[in-house]
Amino acid sequence: MQQTRKKTILKAAVCLVLLAAALIGLRNQQYLLTLLNFVCMYMISVSGLDILFGYSGQISLGHAAFYASGAYTSALLTTKLGVPVWLAIPAACLVSLALGIIVALPASKLIHHFLALLTISVGQLVYILISRASFTNAMTGIRSIPNIPLFGYELKSKYFFLIFMILMVALFLIIKQCIIHSRVGRAFQAIRENPVAAGGIGINVQKYKIMAFAISAVYTGFAGAMYAHFVGFISPETFTSAQSVMFMTMLLFGGMGSFSGPLIGAAIVTFLNETLQVLGSYRMMVYGAFILAVLLFLPHGISGLIDIVKQSLFKNRGKEDRHADA
Repeated sequence: MQQTRKKTILKAAVCLVLLAAALIGLRNQQYLLTLLNFVCMYMISVSGLDILFGYSGQISLGHAAFYASGAYTSALLTTKLGVPVWLAIPAACLVSLALGIIVALPASKLIHHFLALLTISVGQLVYILISRASFTNAMTGIRSIPNIPLFGYELKSKYFFLIFMILMVALFLIIKQCIIHSRVGRAFQAIRENPVAAGGIGINVQKYKIMAFAISAVYTGFAGAMYAHFVGFISPETFTSAQSVMFMTMLLFGGMGSFSGPLIGAAIVTFLNETLQVLGSYRMMVYGAFILAVLLFLPHGISGLIDIVKQSLFKNRGKEDRHADA
């Protein structure tokens, strides 16, 4: 037990040293800093989607709705009502939480394609609302969204914003792991495997399904608020169905129901998305191809492939050790 803990601490220390070195080298790379900030936002959002889909088995193809609710709530409160940023961000999470519960009430009774259709509809309804409502400035969008203040300083620099986002990613991942390894997380996984059997052993299936939606919505709503304050401008074009598809692509490509899957998927798909900008609207075709490829050849995503490689290496090492002993 102590050796395992020491190894974990050593790995964490090495990762922190490598991360610090990478941050120092990236200080003047504005383009990369921008992409890495987006990667961190997507890591948080996709980790929330993983709690919903990867651990509780509820598909969502309208997660851009929660992303939009977080972004617009924080943007409207700070620009039109003058609410301090550090009050607007929790408010954005609460609005996303409320929206998640509202969606979850009917969604908890649906499965498979019926659930997918419901979440698509919610995403479209939210998009129509923000693109036509006068209080959201419709297609004009919201400008001059304030920077995040921290210890008396504003996070204007992309470099310092990235450091802040890395800390937020770490915080949300710790919370996720605490949830997954708790009684709630075990209930999520039981429902994912067999909702009928889970109900048979006393688990309140509807309650935990609603809880999974709510937690996932908070994660994505927080990421949306970070997007608004980082970019300083939001408009409905950011929160289309394409954004929901990208979240799902990241999760499937990285691997569902794992710690590293959302992180890997968010990083790879974000950078891939930038390289495919020249394709314009054809990017959606590429995302569709990715989803098909993952479902057919990598059902557990990149993280599952890494686990298979690790297992094969350990098996080979075990065989070599036995031959050496012989």
